[in-house]
Amino acid sequence: MRVLANILGALCLAGPVLAGPMVHHIEAVTPRAGQRGTTLEVTLEGAHLKDPREILFYRPGVRCTEIKALPSLPEPRSGIHGGFTQDMVRCRFEIAADCPLGIHPFRLRTATELTMLSTFAVTPYTIVDEAEPGQGRNDTLKTALDVKPGTSVRGNITNSQLADVDLYRVSATAGRHLSVEVNAVWLSERYYGGAEYDLMARILDAEGRELARNDDSALHLQDPIVSTILPRDGDYFVEIKQPVFNGSATYLAHIGSHSRPLAVYPAGGPAGKKLSATLLGDPAGDQTTQIALPDTDGDFDLFNDMPSPLPMRVSRYENVLEERGAAETPVKTLPVALNGIIEQSGDDDSFRFSAKKGQRWRIRVFARTLGSNLDPRIAIHRAGSDDIEIEGDDATLEERGFYAMSAQIQRKEKMDPSIVWEPKEDGDFVLTMSDLRGLGDALSVYRIEIEPVRDEVSTFIAARVIDAVECPRLTSITVPQGNRWNVNINLAEGQGNRCKGDLELVATGLPEGVRMIAPRIVAGSKQAQAQFIATADVKPQVALITLQCRAVDGTPLVSRCQQSFPFINRSGGHAWHTVVTDQYALAVTEAAPFSFDLVQPQIPLSQQSELAVQVKVTRQPGFNDALEFQCDWLPPGVQSEPTVTIPAGQSDAIMHLTADGNAKPGVWQLAVTASTTGGSYYLGVGRIRSATHFIDLTIAEPYVALKNHPAAVRRGATAQIEWEVQHKKPFTGEAEAILLGLPKGVSVVGTPKLKAGDAKLIFGITATNEALMGQYKELTCELVVKERGQEIRQRTGKGILRVDPALNSVAAKP
Repeated sequence: MRVLANILGALCLAGPVLAGPMVHHIEAVTPRAGQRGTTLEVTLEGAHLKDPREILFYRPGVRCTEIKALPSLPEPRSGIHGGFTQDMVRCRFEIAADCPLGIHPFRLRTATELTMLSTFAVTPYTIVDEAEPGQGRNDTLKTALDVKPGTSVRGNITNSQLADVDLYRVSATAGRHLSVEVNAVWLSERYYGGAEYDLMARILDAEGRELARNDDSALHLQDPIVSTILPRDGDYFVEIKQPVFNGSATYLAHIGSHSRPLAVYPAGGPAGKKLSATLLGDPAGDQTTQIALPDTDGDFDLFNDMPSPLPMRVSRYENVLEERGAAETPVKTLPVALNGIIEQSGDDDSFRFSAKKGQRWRIRVFARTLGSNLDPRIAIHRAGSDDIEIEGDDATLEERGFYAMSAQIQRKEKMDPSIVWEPKEDGDFVLTMSDLRGLGDALSVYRIEIEPVRDEVSTFIAARVIDAVECPRLTSITVPQGNRWNVNINLAEGQGNRCKGDLELVATGLPEGVRMIAPRIVAGSKQAQAQFIATADVKPQVALITLQCRAVDGTPLVSRCQQSFPFINRSGGHAWHTVVTDQYALAVTEAAPFSFDLVQPQIPLSQQSELAVQVKVTRQPGFNDALEFQCDWLPPGVQSEPTVTIPAGQSDAIMHLTADGNAKPGVWQLAVTASTTGGSYYLGVGRIRSATHFIDLTIAEPYVALKNHPAAVRRGATAQIEWEVQHKKPFTGEAEAILLGLPKGVSVVGTPKLKAGDAKLIFGITATNEALMGQYKELTCELVVKERGQEIRQRTGKGILRVDPALNSVAAKP
């Protein structure tokens, strides 16, 4: 399982929906990190954490061996945007000696819920807590905390009246590295925050003179990374502080004698092979190394002796390295991975290759993505011509493969272009790489992967809620024993995808006793339904699953799955840090005290009409609480009323569906989601939820279509409004006709009826002497048809009525 955990600045592009209270399950994880090969107690703090059962980790290497609920606070402790902390859970985390380093996303399963995602970090170093007894106690060289190289310090910047500065004394040897990596943004599990997590680090000599410093970097963005070679034996100091005084923040500082290159060249290679590469940017100078690449293509992290990695790429294609000093580097064949460095300002690199008309190539640049200083721009032109055939600068999140991420988020990967190129004719072409700003340096490494375009439709789970936060009521997969759970699955087409037919969802990794029902996905759909059903005897548990698309017509299709989780958010979605997973979490929870069912309608829902669907509740003995239900997915052109509440003790309700004139005729599968009414209504934390079984909802053409002849009536007079009737679908008996949109002072005489086969529908109207004069263009008819014991209301037609002055008032004018 791969977890992408990258740091980012954020831009808000649009507010998605109205806001609500941001109640999260887990507000804090303490401590934030542990060392490989150790066991430690971790406390989770948040809301609705009673009855904890187990922890689900997304990555191997950490497991929870004990879990216990602690006493809840007498009163909740208020947080940001309506969040609060009241419950606490103590866990014992056992970290394997070979546990992967970095962020480990996890969730807690309680008796009735699967919590929102939180994180825990793993370091190779011995952990020491700053344990500052009070602000200002380790702010000077004299009061600095002693640490040894190979230590990760769990620290806090605690600001009140004065800016906090944390100093650590390190005894080290001349000629050795002193390297410092501070994780604050990358480490945080806080949902809301900001510039308080933007820290800087300095390395000082024994007298306090600065040897090296870093605030931001291309590799770690807001988190500082600094390294130097020590000039003499003795004491040195590591200083951590905010560049600008701003609130309080937690951090993890890795202090060691490890090397700290900032780039690797080439930045990738063929899967399953050894790569001869050079590590760049280390204060001791460049170093050559041999790297054993994994057998699978994609992203790869190179750690060596470092606590955080150098990002690399693995592909199925051979490398071509730029020929330094050559005007063009020849490329024998495509597909290929091109590699180079823009080493100085004004530099550019060119690669020459042959391509044929009709071929389609996806060309992706990896530079900023890998922590390079480069702001890349590519252009392709025919050899011997200056006319650019295609060029690329920035990319969208979708083009960079982050289709689950809100458009509010700004990531460094968006600075790397990704284009689809189809040559206009056979021939030789030249691809040129440059820096958009005209800059360059020894760390401006790039990699360009050119491969055939593949059809791709992937899945992601996301809710359109404020700040793009996780929303358990819409994005969780939490199935009560013997019950059902529905979730909407969003679909994202890969760059250059041409697969446009019907699709089906395929689930992998479901526990025994859990199955999925997923209606066929109609071509062109952007969202699909999935229902998970647990047998009554399946034991409560957690699992990681995948949901992928498969083309019904057998077209080969690439399909992945993805979910995105923002942290250090600000109002409007200015998240600084995002965790992205490529699996979905599923939980089977203990049985819910209720189940819901829809009664199968015996008649269709006609376009421009309304249909009432019966809802039935089965309550377990002793459970009489109020319940809510709503449709989380509807066919195109169909609307339902907002959330409906079933009062305490009642077990029946009606759901009203309305179809407009654009509703697509056909048979659609429909389910309803129901929940208890406690907890948080907005994100759904603290509620028990389940779903009904699917019913078949048939959408059909309307019974009739009406065409109006414009009419007029004078004040104090009567008139008729006539409609021509076009019968589209037969009905029996008579339909009651209601005229809507009449102005004040005009009313219908009698109760017109429409019979099967009638060619006209005529309303008699009368106008009072005070009727509002003017032209009224919004007249329409509502027909009430009774079929199989159900009442169907259809609205149709658009008419015009003019209200004129009375005749006597006209005669009185000169």
